[in-house]
Amino acid sequence: MPYYVFRLSADRKDLTLLNTCAKFAEAKELCRELRQQRVADDTGHIRMAFAPSERDAKRLLTDSRSPSSPLEEWEA
Repeated sequence: MPYYVFRLSADRKDLTLLNTCAKFAEAKELCRELRQQRVADDTGHIRMAFAPSERDAKRLLTDSRSPSSPLEEWEA
């Protein structure tokens, strides 16, 4: 399964596929480079997802999930 790298808008509704990588190290390095190149006033996010298809990766990044532990509830 590939790693999908997306740019998410600040409201997390608009996803733009930037690249697909076969290995985790490649995707991680790409995310780091893109985050460093970001302009200061850019409020979007660079995210990576490991999924069987682009559609599944988008779903993973946009679905809200309930906290799995009390610590996550406290941090939210």
